[in-house]
Amino acid sequence: MRMRKVMAAALTGLALIGLAGTASASADLTWPPKDVTPVHKTKAELEKQAAGFTARQQETFPKIFRGAQDVSPGNWGGEAEGLFDDMQYLTNWTGFTVDGQSNTVFMQVNAPGFFQQSPKQLCERDKCTGRTSDHRGGVTVFTKNDQHGITIAWNFRRNGEVVWAQSWTPGTEAQLAAVASDRAYTFTR
Repeated sequence: MRMRKVMAAALTGLALIGLAGTASASADLTWPPKDVTPVHKTKAELEKQAAGFTARQQETFPKIFRGAQDVSPGNWGGEAEGLFDDMQYLTNWTGFTVDGQSNTVFMQVNAPGFFQQSPKQLCERDKCTGRTSDHRGGVTVFTKNDQHGITIAWNFRRNGEVVWAQSWTPGTEAQLAAVASDRAYTFTR
């Protein structure tokens, strides 16, 4: 049921983007949020968290990317797979196939306060294609790199976390928004 709500929110946001070009979220998000508490975890805590993220990808990617098969999350880490040295973010690559076509999603989960750029600053740096509320007090911003064919959904959360998901597969904005706004990907547990 929760996944349906996430998908419905993402699809609603994309409908707004399609109708308005660059839809703005219903409420402006002050960035960085006030009273952000940075989170520092031990290597053991990060490894446990990464295992949960991997399980979540294996559970949800076949639903989010309809018909995805052979979902193969890579190892989570920071500067390198499996590297957990006082990290305030985790990244990984996940490969899968849909209708015989290879797909890859790259994710980054940032601890509260680690990602400093505001949605506005992000759009000054990158080509923004839309913005919408995630219906949980956050904002999802969509960017595109035309040169490399990369689409990214950036989910800015009121607690100061930023989670983003990117793909090289055209037309995956709704799916990337569902991944990035999924609160299972968090540093605050």
